[in-house]
Amino acid sequence: MNDYKLAGAGFAFLFAPLYFVTASLLKYELGIGLLFDPPDKALMSDPENLRVFNLVSPLVFLGGLGVALLLNAYAVLRLNVGKEDSSIVGTVRLEARFWNIAVMAVSLMLLVTLVDYFFAENFVYRS
Repeated sequence: MNDYKLAGAGFAFLFAPLYFVTASLLKYELGIGLLFDPPDKALMSDPENLRVFNLVSPLVFLGGLGVALLLNAYAVLRLNVGKEDSSIVGTVRLEARFWNIAVMAVSLMLLVTLVDYFFAENFVYRS
């Protein structure tokens, strides 16, 4: 598959988590609810919608990030394993393809942000 197509597919998988993180940062850090308020009102108005969102969103966000990362890692990483004498030798080669590496970098940053958010929201002691 073409590397540009993999980068495009990666960006498509990044849309939902990138939207959520951007909307959340704008809302809770800058007080701008333009991106956050419309979906929030639609979800919060019905408890069933909220329950479904809470079940589906981790799969969409983390799954999308994982797929984007794996697709673009496939495009830029080459792994070779072989045997020389009595040793097993492995090499990893990184091919510099800007868009694929950009998708990987954004995926990793969003993944760290969402995991940090998860731990801060669920495991931080509050008095």
